[in-house]
Amino acid sequence: MDLRTFDGFKKGCDQNLPQVVDEILGKCRHENHCAIGLITTDDFYGFNVTWNFGNDIDAGKYFEWAPDPVSADTSFLYQPLADIADGCKDIDLCNPSKEKWDFAVSLLTVLQQVIGSLPNEIFAHNNFKKEDVLFFATMGDGDYIYKMLDASIRMLNTQKTLEAFGIA
Repeated sequence: MDLRTFDGFKKGCDQNLPQVVDEILGKCRHENHCAIGLITTDDFYGFNVTWNFGNDIDAGKYFEWAPDPVSADTSFLYQPLADIADGCKDIDLCNPSKEKWDFAVSLLTVLQQVIGSLPNEIFAHNNFKKEDVLFFATMGDGDYIYKMLDASIRMLNTQKTLEAFGIA
Protein backbone atom coordinates (compact mmCIF):
# COMPACT_ATOMS: atom_id res chain seq x y z
CA MET A 1 0.00 0.00 0.00
CA ASP A 2 1.24 3.47 -0.84
CA LEU A 3 2.38 5.15 2.39
CA ARG A 4 1.35 8.53 0.99
CA THR A 5 -2.22 7.42 1.71
CA PHE A 6 -1.36 8.01 5.38
CA ASP A 7 0.24 11.48 4.94
CA GLY A 8 -2.53 13.37 6.76
CA PHE A 9 -2.59 10.84 9.58
CA LYS A 10 1.21 10.97 9.87
CA LYS A 11 1.22 14.76 9.95
CA GLY A 12 -1.31 14.77 12.80
CA CYS A 13 0.74 12.20 14.70
CA ASP A 14 3.99 14.10 14.17
CA GLN A 15 2.37 17.27 15.53
CA ASN A 16 0.36 15.81 18.42
CA LEU A 17 1.71 12.47 19.59
CA PRO A 18 4.67 14.06 21.44
CA GLN A 19 2.25 15.89 23.78
CA VAL A 20 0.26 12.71 24.43
CA VAL A 21 3.41 10.70 25.19
CA ASP A 22 4.71 13.53 27.41
CA GLU A 23 1.47 13.56 29.41
CA ILE A 24 1.49 9.78 29.87
CA LEU A 25 5.13 9.69 30.93
CA GLY A 26 4.49 12.57 33.33
CA LYS A 27 1.91 10.42 35.13
CA CYS A 28 4.38 7.60 35.69
CA ARG A 29 7.70 9.42 35.94
CA HIS A 30 8.60 7.59 39.15
CA GLU A 31 8.37 4.18 37.50
CA ASN A 32 11.06 2.19 35.71
CA HIS A 33 9.06 1.19 32.65
CA CYS A 34 6.00 2.30 30.72
CA ALA A 35 4.06 0.78 27.83
CA ILE A 36 1.97 2.91 25.49
CA GLY A 37 -0.46 1.27 23.11
CA LEU A 38 -2.59 2.42 20.23
CA ILE A 39 -5.71 0.27 19.95
CA THR A 40 -7.80 0.25 16.79
CA THR A 41 -10.96 -1.55 15.73
CA ASP A 42 -11.05 -4.59 13.47
CA ASP A 43 -11.65 -2.29 10.49
CA PHE A 44 -9.03 0.35 11.47
CA TYR A 45 -11.59 2.96 12.42
CA GLY A 46 -9.35 5.18 14.52
CA PHE A 47 -7.08 4.59 17.51
CA ASN A 48 -7.54 4.88 21.25
CA VAL A 49 -4.55 5.32 23.57
CA THR A 50 -3.83 3.02 26.49
CA TRP A 51 -0.88 2.69 28.81
CA ASN A 52 0.48 0.90 31.84
CA PHE A 53 3.60 1.25 33.93
CA GLY A 54 5.73 -0.66 36.42
CA ASN A 55 8.16 -3.54 36.34
CA ASP A 56 5.79 -6.32 35.26
CA ILE A 57 4.05 -4.95 32.18
CA ASP A 58 2.50 -7.52 29.87
CA ALA A 59 1.48 -5.73 26.66
CA GLY A 60 -0.46 -8.86 25.66
CA LYS A 61 -2.91 -8.07 28.45
CA TYR A 62 -3.55 -4.48 27.33
CA PHE A 63 -7.28 -5.25 27.27
CA GLU A 64 -7.21 -5.58 31.08
CA TRP A 65 -5.72 -2.12 31.60
CA ALA A 66 -8.12 0.34 33.16
CA PRO A 67 -9.12 3.09 30.77
CA ASP A 68 -7.41 6.31 31.75
CA PRO A 69 -7.88 8.99 29.11
CA VAL A 70 -5.31 11.70 28.60
CA SER A 71 -6.35 15.33 28.67
CA ALA A 72 -4.44 16.03 25.46
CA ASP A 73 -6.57 16.00 22.31
CA THR A 74 -6.30 12.58 20.65
CA SER A 75 -8.72 13.22 17.77
CA PHE A 76 -5.70 13.13 15.42
CA LEU A 77 -5.61 9.38 16.07
CA TYR A 78 -9.26 8.87 15.19
CA GLN A 79 -10.80 10.82 12.34
CA PRO A 80 -7.85 10.91 9.93
CA LEU A 81 -7.50 7.12 10.18
CA ALA A 82 -11.27 6.60 9.92
CA ASP A 83 -11.23 8.72 6.76
CA ILE A 84 -8.47 6.55 5.28
CA ALA A 85 -10.39 3.38 6.14
CA ASP A 86 -13.54 4.83 4.55
CA GLY A 87 -11.57 5.66 1.41
CA CYS A 88 -10.22 2.14 0.95
CA LYS A 89 -13.13 0.91 -1.13
CA ASP A 90 -10.96 -1.74 -2.81
CA ILE A 91 -10.03 -3.39 0.51
CA ASP A 92 -12.50 -5.29 2.65
CA LEU A 93 -11.28 -4.14 6.07
CA CYS A 94 -13.94 -6.23 7.83
CA ASN A 95 -12.51 -9.62 6.81
CA PRO A 96 -9.04 -11.17 6.88
CA SER A 97 -7.11 -10.86 3.62
CA LYS A 98 -3.65 -10.17 2.26
CA GLU A 99 -4.80 -6.63 1.44
CA LYS A 100 -6.06 -6.03 4.98
CA TRP A 101 -2.75 -7.22 6.44
CA ASP A 102 -0.86 -5.02 3.96
CA PHE A 103 -2.93 -2.07 5.24
CA ALA A 104 -1.93 -2.98 8.82
CA VAL A 105 1.77 -3.21 7.94
CA SER A 106 1.62 0.13 6.10
CA LEU A 107 -0.04 1.74 9.12
CA LEU A 108 2.60 0.24 11.43
CA THR A 109 5.34 1.55 9.13
CA VAL A 110 3.94 5.07 9.47
CA LEU A 111 3.78 4.67 13.27
CA GLN A 112 7.35 3.40 13.23
CA GLN A 113 8.46 6.64 11.56
CA VAL A 114 6.46 8.80 13.98
CA ILE A 115 7.58 7.01 17.15
CA GLY A 116 11.17 6.85 15.93
CA SER A 117 11.19 10.63 15.60
CA LEU A 118 9.81 11.39 19.07
CA PRO A 119 12.23 13.84 20.71
CA ASN A 120 14.50 12.34 23.39
CA GLU A 121 13.73 15.37 25.57
CA ILE A 122 10.20 14.06 26.16
CA PHE A 123 11.62 10.94 27.74
CA ALA A 124 14.48 12.61 29.61
CA HIS A 125 12.44 15.31 31.35
CA ASN A 126 10.07 12.60 32.60
CA ASN A 127 12.98 10.55 34.03
CA PHE A 128 12.89 7.91 31.30
CA LYS A 129 15.24 6.71 28.64
CA LYS A 130 13.56 5.97 25.34
CA GLU A 131 14.29 2.26 25.74
CA ASP A 132 12.27 2.22 29.00
CA VAL A 133 9.04 2.79 27.04
CA LEU A 134 7.45 0.00 25.02
CA PHE A 135 5.21 1.11 22.15
CA PHE A 136 2.71 -1.11 20.39
CA ALA A 137 -0.39 -0.98 18.22
CA THR A 138 -3.06 -3.62 17.79
CA MET A 139 -6.76 -4.25 17.48
CA GLY A 140 -9.16 -4.35 20.36
CA ASP A 141 -10.94 -7.22 18.62
CA GLY A 142 -10.81 -8.94 15.27
CA ASP A 143 -8.65 -10.93 12.94
CA TYR A 144 -5.14 -9.69 13.58
CA ILE A 145 -4.98 -8.86 17.29
CA TYR A 146 -1.91 -10.90 18.18
CA LYS A 147 -0.25 -10.77 14.77
CA MET A 148 -0.43 -6.97 14.82
CA LEU A 149 0.65 -6.80 18.47
CA ASP A 150 3.73 -8.91 17.79
CA ALA A 151 4.63 -7.09 14.57
CA SER A 152 4.19 -3.67 16.16
CA ILE A 153 6.31 -4.48 19.20
CA ARG A 154 9.14 -5.48 16.90
CA MET A 155 8.68 -2.52 14.52
CA LEU A 156 8.10 0.29 17.02
CA ASN A 157 10.88 -0.46 19.50
CA THR A 158 14.64 -0.80 19.57
CA GLN A 159 16.46 -3.97 20.51
CA LYS A 160 17.39 -2.28 23.82
CA THR A 161 13.69 -1.75 24.57
CA LEU A 162 12.85 -5.34 23.74
CA GLU A 163 15.62 -6.50 26.07
CA ALA A 164 14.48 -4.14 28.85
CA PHE A 165 11.00 -5.70 28.65
CA GLY A 166 12.30 -9.28 28.40
CA ILE A 167 11.26 -9.68 24.77
CA ALA A 168 13.93 -11.34 22.67
